[in-house]
Amino acid sequence: MSSVRYPNFDTLRLVAASSVVFSHAFLIATGSEETEPLHGTGLVAGVYGVFIFFILSGFLVTESAKRSAGLADYFRKRFLRIAPALAVSTLLIVYVICPPFATDGAVAFVLDPEILSRAMQVIFLHTDNLYFTNVAFYPPSGEEDYLPGIANGVLWTIRLEVIGYALIAVLMVMSLLKGRRQIIALLIACGVIGLSVAYGKTVSVEWLGALLFVLPSLCCGIIMNWLVQFHKPRGWIAALFALGFVPAVHFQVLPETFCYLAAYPLIWLGAVEFKPFTWLRTRSDISYGVYLYGWPVTQVIRAFVGDGLSGYEMTTLALPATALLAYLSWHLVEKPALRLKTAAPMAQAQPLQTS
Repeated sequence: MSSVRYPNFDTLRLVAASSVVFSHAFLIATGSEETEPLHGTGLVAGVYGVFIFFILSGFLVTESAKRSAGLADYFRKRFLRIAPALAVSTLLIVYVICPPFATDGAVAFVLDPEILSRAMQVIFLHTDNLYFTNVAFYPPSGEEDYLPGIANGVLWTIRLEVIGYALIAVLMVMSLLKGRRQIIALLIACGVIGLSVAYGKTVSVEWLGALLFVLPSLCCGIIMNWLVQFHKPRGWIAALFALGFVPAVHFQVLPETFCYLAAYPLIWLGAVEFKPFTWLRTRSDISYGVYLYGWPVTQVIRAFVGDGLSGYEMTTLALPATALLAYLSWHLVEKPALRLKTAAPMAQAQPLQTS
């Protein structure tokens, strides 16, 4: 795999992040995702985007673990990729975006110690619920309408991502990511997929159900990382997997089969020289920022524009503003944080990007 480059992964992640903004534009603009184009498949585009994130994460983070000097080095890299942008975005949302919409006044909101406590709980992953009863971006449609008070509705995946890092760390500590013992890691990944499929819809604990919901995608990425060591993904095989989406949609099993059908084509797309992807390549990896800022930006637009917009119109307004914030996040927060990573010796340098 050391001779293969994957220059399109940033673009794929950006597409996935944009799909999350797209789906939430329908939800926030209309109060429902029923008009979202993929709603009829069983899930919306944004959730499929989350699956893509976890497939690519499983692939890339497994490779990062292989290249790490040790457990501390591995977690340092994971921390620097996730934590700084999460902390800055949370504080900006809580103390800059929310106060103008606080029902008891901006000053009282900012000075309330409970608000700081909620922000810290999110930053330290104690909760993924950035919701305030005393914030209303726009009037609720009824007593049970909590949407106007949700400051960021995408944070549920961050904790799950960190749990995925921990799972890969366990495989790393057990020396199962290199050599012949990788087959044991492969069997563990298949076992985790089996458990997720068997129990994912029956568990009563919300966070555990969400974890089992995304673990198959992460494990598919881990499996693909093992596969490409001796097999270069080929376009015709990727096309066969892509054709599998047709019967999956027809038989209404797309949500359950998505990660198994998408994993191979995604890794192939990551390496292929495809001109549209070449045009989209930049030195700014804004996908994480798009993911973090898409929801609050859309909430603010809904607050100022009011109702009546379609999901497509909301997307047209939200994506450029979100991309601008994401660009600033990359250059002012994420990229400087990533410079703190321990530089790998030149002799061990590899072409695969795993940041």
